[in-house]
Amino acid sequence: MQKDILNKKFIIIFLRSFFIQAVWNFKSMLSIGWTFTLSPLAKKMFGNREKYQDFLNRHLSFFNAHPYFASYAFGAIARLEEDSAMKGSGQHEQIEKFKNAIIGPLGAIGDQLFWAHIKPASIMVGFLGVLIFPELFQKLIFLCIFLILYNIPHIYIRYSGIVRGYNEGLSIYRKLRIESFSGWQKVYSLIGALAFSIVVAYLINQSMESDLIEIPMFAMSFGVAYFLRSRKRMTYLPVFIPLLIAIVIGILL
Repeated sequence: MQKDILNKKFIIIFLRSFFIQAVWNFKSMLSIGWTFTLSPLAKKMFGNREKYQDFLNRHLSFFNAHPYFASYAFGAIARLEEDSAMKGSGQHEQIEKFKNAIIGPLGAIGDQLFWAHIKPASIMVGFLGVLIFPELFQKLIFLCIFLILYNIPHIYIRYSGIVRGYNEGLSIYRKLRIESFSGWQKVYSLIGALAFSIVVAYLINQSMESDLIEIPMFAMSFGVAYFLRSRKRMTYLPVFIPLLIAIVIGILL
């Protein structure tokens, strides 16, 4: 069952999906935003209040995922709920099992792609512009580039996931692998590496013109950060400890 890309149903889900985190809580995580996003479709699917209320109660149970990759679940669940309503089979148990099973892949892929690749690379490009260019207008241009770089995959995945999830239904589960998004990873890894290299080269050049002590300080801080990140698999300490080292050395000197 293929649907047009600009189907009104997809647009409604897409626009409402931006509020998926609005009522985030420790008990049910994203379930309220999840139900809010799908509720307009439920009103059309179910002719009476009792069935609509049952839909809300079922989907207000626990749900969690990466907020952008939840789009795949939105599309697939919308398809399954429609099929169940049309057939009158009431396959609620199967839908609930699928919903619970898809939580893990959506969270893992989203975190690895966005938080580990796309977000750092985009921020590094924005930082590059702010660091190197003196004029406010030039800095604003790089701020726009940063927002564009980040939101191209964000908006694409948020919308295309709905379409693919709806068209694939249950089978979308088999396609939710990080390998399916390796193209995005490679592109943003390259962008991040290039931006980082330019920033490092610029800082070294500036240090050589002012105070040579900054070069070994940077090398030591970078070495500590790399060691902590690669050996300990930490997130915050590789940032905090090199910063602390730099501050202490700066005060002593």
